[in-house]
Amino acid sequence: MNRLVGVGQIRLVAESPARPHGETQDTIRGSKDPHYVLAAHLPNPEGTACSSCGFTYSTDRPLCPPVVEALRTLTARAHTRSFSDYSTNQLRALEREHCGTGRCRRCGFVYTPTVRVCPTSRRIAIELESRFKAPMSEVRAGQGLCSGKGQVWTVSGNKSAPWRQAVAACAQCPLLASCTTELDRRLASGEKIRDQILAGRLFSGKGDEIAPEMFDAYADRCGAKTKRRKPRPKSRPTRRAATDQSTPASSPAQDVPASPAGGQPTLFKGAVA
Repeated sequence: MNRLVGVGQIRLVAESPARPHGETQDTIRGSKDPHYVLAAHLPNPEGTACSSCGFTYSTDRPLCPPVVEALRTLTARAHTRSFSDYSTNQLRALEREHCGTGRCRRCGFVYTPTVRVCPTSRRIAIELESRFKAPMSEVRAGQGLCSGKGQVWTVSGNKSAPWRQAVAACAQCPLLASCTTELDRRLASGEKIRDQILAGRLFSGKGDEIAPEMFDAYADRCGAKTKRRKPRPKSRPTRRAATDQSTPASSPAQDVPASPAGGQPTLFKGAVA
């Protein structure tokens, strides 16, 4: 029988190593993915303990240790991408993930009787409102509908539809009266309002107020491109310019047909007569 020299005892190894008792693929994945931990460790129906690990909540410790560690991991991550980079469909899909019972299942925010949405969900809502893809809402009591959404009330681009929607939102704002008073005071002091919509009134880049019926015309002016100037036709060379060339001065006159009667060119016929 053939035998390999230098080869020791061969030990067969299972395709996957045996896991400790009670450890499954889900628990391995959960130990690495903080979002999975937040989705798995939810409060029980009574809201007194974690339904996954059994940790009993208290006033000092309203979250179980795995959730605390997952939230610490997510907080340490850098969030550099702005919601303005997302499409509307992506924002709606992300908004559906930031919900839950008692706590947001995506970011772990604990709801209170007065706060029923997490900060991320609120930021998504503001972005959708700024695109007029969701109804306008107050960020906080005593603040206008434009609070935190200044980009919507900035006059830019060459489309009048967003301007009309911003003006319509001002008409429903509970602070319209106080905003109108403040705007009148600023205008009376000589201040120029440029490229802004304030108190339901639109001001151009020069500080002129644009009436609502002129929004379309103003949008056309904002989007108008400078027309290209047509090149001027080249002027025909004069007789004096022709004499400066190397050809003799009499050569242009030779091309003029002569009069059959007097032998003079037709060009000088009137002068000869």
